[in-house]
Amino acid sequence: MALSPTLVPLILILIPMFLGSVSAFSPLKTDTLKPGQQLRDWEQLISSGGVFTLGFFTPTESSTFLLGSAGVRYIGIWSQHGPINPVWVGNPTESVSDSSGSLSIDTNGNLKITRANASPIMVNQHLSLAGNVSATLLDSGNFVIRDIGPRGVPGRVLWQSFDHPTNVLLPGMKIGFNLRTKKEISVTSWTSNQVPASGAFRLGLDPSGANQLLVWRHGDIYWSSGVLTNNGSSKLTLELSREYLDYEFKFGSDKYMKYFSYSIKKTNGSVYSSWSLDTLGQITVTNVLRSNTSNRWISESSQPCTTDLKNSSAICITEKPTACRKGSEYFEPRRGYMTSSGYYGESLSFGLSDCHGSCWRNCSCIAFQSFSDGQCQYWGKGSKFFPYDSFTFEQKIYVIDSVK
Repeated sequence: MALSPTLVPLILILIPMFLGSVSAFSPLKTDTLKPGQQLRDWEQLISSGGVFTLGFFTPTESSTFLLGSAGVRYIGIWSQHGPINPVWVGNPTESVSDSSGSLSIDTNGNLKITRANASPIMVNQHLSLAGNVSATLLDSGNFVIRDIGPRGVPGRVLWQSFDHPTNVLLPGMKIGFNLRTKKEISVTSWTSNQVPASGAFRLGLDPSGANQLLVWRHGDIYWSSGVLTNNGSSKLTLELSREYLDYEFKFGSDKYMKYFSYSIKKTNGSVYSSWSLDTLGQITVTNVLRSNTSNRWISESSQPCTTDLKNSSAICITEKPTACRKGSEYFEPRRGYMTSSGYYGESLSFGLSDCHGSCWRNCSCIAFQSFSDGQCQYWGKGSKFFPYDSFTFEQKIYVIDSVK
């Protein structure tokens, strides 16, 4: 069938428009963001060895994330291998509401996220440079801003994401105390799996000078690693991994910083390693190993739970005994509903651990629910729980029980 003469001009107009839209969605095949470039929502930087990726993502309740445009958006870094979780977030306290966000370098050499109908989000704003700079994603997972020297050769590092960790410690990253700014550099848990803003827990170097790491919960010591030896022997390392990995823990200081860092000196293959502090104050040690012989990934994780619970589904978090809680009680997540509507807490910035703590300290509280917006809902004695489980019913209520 012949085309109508009136359709031919329209097709000739639409073909270049369509081809242009396809090319616009092509990802940047580079590890570096240069002045004048924009990393848009659907584009990504990939480190030169293909180890890490930087781009926009949406956190989900299941501790994973989405690369599509649904939901609020954050700029982050994640590994190409092993668990699909961000190891760094550039805008944890202010999200982009849609897919209009793009990352660029401004005239002062700072990273910023522009978005539709809102002011830009500054990822860093400590630089004021007249020369050219570039931002490069390294195979270590570090995102660095460097000045551009003669003939385009990258120069000194002016800013790096390793100095601003979120909830993950990577090999080569240092946590401790900045001797110039008098500020602490530490790893901080997310508020919830969907909100990367700072939560209740913080992992850092013991300020007393002991060679150990501490986890604080709202300023109070919650967990201690014990003294760490240089050969990487501690309850943070895994027995099976030692067959393949040779850890090194380093406690050091220079004119800039007193710090702790860890590295992997020797392996029988390539490895991806990370320590992640979750919303309940647990540290997950993950090592994904690609053996030279088997060419497969081996993943292990260690969660040093501070409570001896017989129910594996219960919340693993330690609370101080009270007049009505002996310490054998635990809250178990269940799908269903309560007979009464309950009541809401006053704070709007609570995470799951905070809801847990508030209910624990209230002798009449028997159940609670935590929401991604920071609210907590509680139920008192007299209210009963009714189970209701289905694929479409996602409500999860934490009901108190006791170790038998």
